Amino acid sequence: MSDPQTEGQALIASLLMRHRTELLAYLIASVRNAHDAEDLLQDVSLAASTSWAQYRPGTPFLAWAREIARRRVLDYGRRMSRRHALLEPEVLEALDAAAVDVEAEQPLEPRRDALRSCLGKVGGDARRILELRYGDKADVSRISREVGRTVQASYAILKRTKQLLRECIDRRLTGAT
Repeated sequence: MSDPQTEGQALIASLLMRHRTELLAYLIASVRNAHDAEDLLQDVSLAASTSWAQYRPGTPFLAWAREIARRRVLDYGRRMSRRHALLEPEVLEALDAAAVDVEAEQPLEPRRDALRSCLGKVGGDARRILELRYGDKADVSRISREVGRTVQASYAILKRTKQLLRECIDRRLTGAT
């Protein structure tokens, strides 16, 4: 005989793993500190696991988990008071509403798959600049030194590459090749 609690907690754990990136991005945007966001993600995961019975399978999990995250961010803001500049509660609500709208328009999995495919087409300095900027979190002056370009040229390559990636993703999602 199966245990509903174990099944519920396993479902929540699976959904948390699937949506980890989105939740972490939301938390980083909210508290503007990656280390604190990681700590908050652990709090959110614990709260979601202990509140598994409140989640209704078939409803948007990410919206449910993001509400838990929003509450944790507000608690964090009260604890940290003025030491960290947090987004205002109204901005957090707007961010949450915008994320729900985007998810309703387009699920993230197809976008991620399209991004992976499009990234495979990027090479040379453009690829190296993307890796340094988003993989190593390097600033553009460091990137410029490492690829032997000026800061302006590095910015231009980064901007052009991001635009090309956006266009490639849009084409893949609309079925054009």
